[in-house]
Amino acid sequence: MPLVLLPALLCDEELYRAEVAAIADLADPLVVTVAEPSIETAAAVVLSRAPERFALAGTSAGGNLALEVLATARSRVLGLWLTGVNPGASADPAGTRRLSDRVRAGEFDKVADELAARCIHAGGPRAAEALATLRGMAHRGGPAVFLRQNEAMITRRDRSGVFDALAVPALLLWGRHDTFAPPERAAAIASRLSSARLEVLEDCGHLPTLEAPDATTRAVRTWLEAIRAS
Repeated sequence: MPLVLLPALLCDEELYRAEVAAIADLADPLVVTVAEPSIETAAAVVLSRAPERFALAGTSAGGNLALEVLATARSRVLGLWLTGVNPGASADPAGTRRLSDRVRAGEFDKVADELAARCIHAGGPRAAEALATLRGMAHRGGPAVFLRQNEAMITRRDRSGVFDALAVPALLLWGRHDTFAPPERAAAIASRLSSARLEVLEDCGHLPTLEAPDATTRAVRTWLEAIRAS
């Protein structure tokens, strides 16, 4: 089964490395990292690279991109996995723009480290390793990627409506200690879906694929099997 994976801001294929290795018998994963200044253009890039029909996953900003893909080409999506996403418009565009201003002023390293520290739950059992991996991805991406991806997030539209009448198998996988998108947001999304499975992982923050890879893999395998069965 084709599976398109859309990483979070300043992340790349390393975000899903453990899961990709563990689901090879169920799916053919394709990680698509996009850095476009508008989410509509980013979605067009994803759809140009994706197979005709595919399961779709997105983490954080990648989740917003997944919702834009779904809004654009719903019939191509076999199943949906979201983590740490706010489906609405940007809640604080001015504050988010200030991050871009700081990066333009030469503070990319400081901004990236601040965001990374907020993403990872410090009390988690894999916190140090997850934080190091996240910092590595961010610095591979660099300032130009951040500025384009951040602009797409600032200017995104509210895509909450894509959940209406969505009947494909859905997985909402959240960290209990996610400070960007609390688990209550996942519960609100789940309430709008007819076939959603909500899993909240303890001792985990914004990025379960790094912080709790074994639990994430188990949840993803169950989701993929549900898509097969459907």
